Amino acid sequence: MTVLEQMKDFTHRYGKEIVVDDTSWRYYHLGTGPPILWLTGGLRRAALGFAFMERLAVRHTVIAPDYPPVQTFGEFIAAFNAILQREGVNTFVLGGQSYGGMLAQAYLALKTSAVERLILSSTGPADYGKAWLPVEYAFIGLARLLPEKSVKNLLLSGLLKVITLPEAERLEWQEAINAVMQAELSRADVISHFAVAADLIRRGLVTPAAYRNWTGRVIVLSAENDLTQSKKDFPRYEKLLGRVEAVSLGGMGHTAALYNPDQYVELLEGALI
Repeated sequence: MTVLEQMKDFTHRYGKEIVVDDTSWRYYHLGTGPPILWLTGGLRRAALGFAFMERLAVRHTVIAPDYPPVQTFGEFIAAFNAILQREGVNTFVLGGQSYGGMLAQAYLALKTSAVERLILSSTGPADYGKAWLPVEYAFIGLARLLPEKSVKNLLLSGLLKVITLPEAERLEWQEAINAVMQAELSRADVISHFAVAADLIRRGLVTPAAYRNWTGRVIVLSAENDLTQSKKDFPRYEKLLGRVEAVSLGGMGHTAALYNPDQYVELLEGALI
């Protein structure tokens, strides 16, 4: 099967739907064992990670939502809570990749009693100050003004600069990612990407005080060739979360789960011991 066919098959086998406050949320539930809520990145479709999730599900229950074009982080909170309640999950490991890492840090700030461990993959500290708000607003304005095709192509070109793909399947993956962007996502999704980040910043959820009494482990996975990562990230993580365990993704880049799902899951399993 092609990459796109494998994604569709994954969605057919593991996809579920839940309506929260009149918004339909699709999520995936697979595997058995200790539960992991996995928050995907800026492409907003968790099924892109089908290969690593199926491997991770051998020993764990994996729950991974897609992101509809909502405008506030509060809508994410309500949806995550509803999904976990439906699946009977009270305590869990929380993981986030890239954009999902920002969401994970904010969600942890509100769910410290339920989260046993935080895994952050190819992401950065989400302690953005309000000085970032004009940047987010500028992107929102741009997304509203430009033709929709231009908006989607702009986001796609930015993402493709940092996405790392296996060389043998590069063209297939690029076709699949482009198909998701053109067929499934809309201007509203691009606006949502920035609007939710702006709302998170306005609410000031991600602060050291939010995690002061949380005793769980924090594992940060990062690659040496990931252009989104900075040497300043770890001191910021330590200031924010108090303790950080570093795991190297070597040269697998920003999307290690796509580049080498077997090795990525091996490293994740090590972080879950």
